[in-house]
Amino acid sequence: MQTSIDLPSPLGIVQTSSITSTGKILGPDYENNLKRAAKRSEEDKLFRKQNQMNDADEFEAMEVQNGDQTSLIYYYKALKLDKEIQQNENEIINIVQNRPKLGMIEGSLMKKSPHWFQGYSQRNCILRNRVFRYYNVENKKLQGVLNFDVQSFQLQEIQDKNGNTLEFILKPVGQTQKVFQFKGGTIEQTKTWVQLIKQHLQDSIGALKVLMSLSQYERFWRFERISSLQIMEDADDGDILLFQGKDINCHIQRSLTQSNFDHIGILIRLSENQLYLFEALPLHGVGLCRWSKFVMCKWNYLYHKIIYRKLQINRDENFRSRIHEFVTENIGKQYSFNPTKLFKFKSTMLQDPQQQQTRTFFSSELVAACYKFVNLLSKEVSSTQYWPGSFSQENQKLSLQYGSLSEEYIIDFEGE
Repeated sequence: MQTSIDLPSPLGIVQTSSITSTGKILGPDYENNLKRAAKRSEEDKLFRKQNQMNDADEFEAMEVQNGDQTSLIYYYKALKLDKEIQQNENEIINIVQNRPKLGMIEGSLMKKSPHWFQGYSQRNCILRNRVFRYYNVENKKLQGVLNFDVQSFQLQEIQDKNGNTLEFILKPVGQTQKVFQFKGGTIEQTKTWVQLIKQHLQDSIGALKVLMSLSQYERFWRFERISSLQIMEDADDGDILLFQGKDINCHIQRSLTQSNFDHIGILIRLSENQLYLFEALPLHGVGLCRWSKFVMCKWNYLYHKIIYRKLQINRDENFRSRIHEFVTENIGKQYSFNPTKLFKFKSTMLQDPQQQQTRTFFSSELVAACYKFVNLLSKEVSSTQYWPGSFSQENQKLSLQYGSLSEEYIIDFEGE
């Protein structure tokens, strides 16, 4: 039986006007531009997914009615364009809205070594936003990160005969014998840590669902990870995502550029609970993709991995206004990558409005141009000289004129 459906609006219910985080009132034309930008970005991902039909069982055909035209499109079964996807998006937004801002704690704890002859070692520890990290005291290097939103943990307390907690153990749920055992300098200090850890554990995704996939990886605690839900909570204007795609063209590009990444985008927060990926795509040009929809449609399966880097700056009103202005002026522009761009080493100011209107971008060129627009990058070097890998942690030559990019976080989608 054939089913006729109406495609949902990429931005959900769109009002005749809205207010951005900068306080500007936006008219219907701006909203229509956003809708078209989101549609471009999402159509690109749909097309790519349709062309990865190695396993026919993963796809199903749907008849899509668009005005007087009817077309048959193959959809990945994980993607259902009906009310369910909107409900799932709303569930994510509700979790983000309702999760309380928990207290953070930072201080020194003694960590028990897994080797009995080494005893305890002092570690600087931080508990923030449901993530427990501990660092080497001498060289300040990260020794371990336990993210309660991407892996379930059990909290165990070692108590004396009076019921006082002397030490606590965080044990990953799953097929692993690894445990993380700590104690404070005093009983009261240990008690304070345990109380806060309980709050963060109880409010985590790992408490709502049993998440065990991370525990199967060797030394998983050595690597920073962040959940897609935490991205929606914490990401802000100017943060970047780096992508490692599965297509053969992605492999070729990474080989040519000697980088781990072949695509890059900027995160933009247009309202408190609406986070978007701003990107330049080969098929549909510069567009926007709502992050909650990216997660629910499981578009992460298009990539081997996705990396998050936070832009560490003070985002004042001027910065937000400027970066939103860049988005507004460039959504809908065409994608272009050609050899002539590679030989353009110095920036040129486009004074002619027609030239500005017809300007094209490839993914990292768009990010570089945006960073230059808000004075994060020097205007001397052409935006075409930046590759996705230019913004990775391995490139020590990248120098921002103010602020910095955080270390790389692997985004975990497993639990959502």
